[in-house]
Amino acid sequence: MSDNIELCRMGEGRRLTLPDATVTVLSTGAHAGGAYELFLVEAPRTEPAPLHAEPWAKSYHVLSGRILVRAAATGHELAAGDTITLAPGTVNSFTVLTDAATFLLIAGGTSMGGFFGAVDALGHERPPDETGRALREVADRYGVTLAAEAGAS
Repeated sequence: MSDNIELCRMGEGRRLTLPDATVTVLSTGAHAGGAYELFLVEAPRTEPAPLHAEPWAKSYHVLSGRILVRAAATGHELAAGDTITLAPGTVNSFTVLTDAATFLLIAGGTSMGGFFGAVDALGHERPPDETGRALREVADRYGVTLAAEAGAS
């Protein structure tokens, strides 16, 4: 296989478990000159992550189900085939509106994969107060700010 390509077949890719979804890394960005990463997100209907802002751009492209993407003060309902792109620093979060949703997440640069990997490495066996502190440290390390810190209401 050529060193110039990165091939990820169905069922392959590093699977990461996050509090609100299972994320499969489809492209690390290594073969895209660090321009972007690509993830498959499989999310059940659950409590959304808190509003936050990342220092990278990202796009959601829904494959199945419906999600609500909050971007700044506006909610955007997306169904299969819909795409939304957020500029770096946009305060955002998503909520699954159906029993489950599957979507592609494209993130500018190569930091989101590191962030997801660090969250996955925390595991889910910690007490809530310890988990909160650990998540805060990971967010700080990757420049992710909570909505209150980013100046959003």
